[in-house]
Amino acid sequence: MEHLQVRHPYLHKILQLLSWERYKDALSEAEEWIRQDPDDAEALAWLAYVYRFLDMDKALHWSGEALARDPELELAWKTRLFVYYERENWEPFKRTAEEMLRLFPEDGYIYRLKAQYLLMSKNVTEARDLLLQAVALDHSAESYAVYSYAAALSGEYNASMEAERTALREEPENVQVLLYTGWAADQRSDYKQALERMSAAVRLDPDNQQTRDEYLETLQKSYWFYRILLLPNFLKRMKPWQILLLWVACWLLFRPLLVVFIVLYIASYWVSKWLVHVKVFGFRRAPRGGKD
Repeated sequence: MEHLQVRHPYLHKILQLLSWERYKDALSEAEEWIRQDPDDAEALAWLAYVYRFLDMDKALHWSGEALARDPELELAWKTRLFVYYERENWEPFKRTAEEMLRLFPEDGYIYRLKAQYLLMSKNVTEARDLLLQAVALDHSAESYAVYSYAAALSGEYNASMEAERTALREEPENVQVLLYTGWAADQRSDYKQALERMSAAVRLDPDNQQTRDEYLETLQKSYWFYRILLLPNFLKRMKPWQILLLWVACWLLFRPLLVVFIVLYIASYWVSKWLVHVKVFGFRRAPRGGKD
């Protein structure tokens, strides 16, 4: 990055402003850079990158303009991959990821983002393999954090905890690291650590809706009477048809007890949810909205 800052004096300002979350000022610098050199693919790619934080449609447009001038400009490709991921626009995401893996096979970011998509698709084994590649390539805290979650989903708790320690040692105030290590701890049924991670994440990024929701859900699990009725981890790893068969068998053999269990589960869910609301917001309505 240093050689870019020497070649492009605007880049240093853009990076500094982005680190301060002054996105509109960073946009002004990127636009001035383009006025000085309208056909500079690098400048167009950085304009697209800044627009990631302001207007994703424009981020796609300007990354396309950059790639029209330089089809192998990695920053422009990364911007497009990020936008498709954030919008959950999975078909172009998958096509872009495959093309990027062909062009940039040594970039761990691509492996990690594709693995995150696979985790959402419940394809844990393939995601875990990709994350091992990501960790080997970039050794980043975020790759270790996502791998920690994938390992926990696979039942590899020791590997999960080791990766979690590495991620938190490297970047203890990274919100994504805290979220994924929080999910990993939750998957290992370590609800105390999960709550610590989510509490730290919401303190760092209180305006993020996902962070708030994850914190409230984890806080709900801190109540023992709700937690005791949660499905054990081995059930979480069962396939849907296996769970269905188990429920049918329980219904036929233990119908009265199953009805009691369902009633208790529903009651504990809403009571714990109400207690969380009172603990966080008091006896008033929770604020709505928020910036993602």
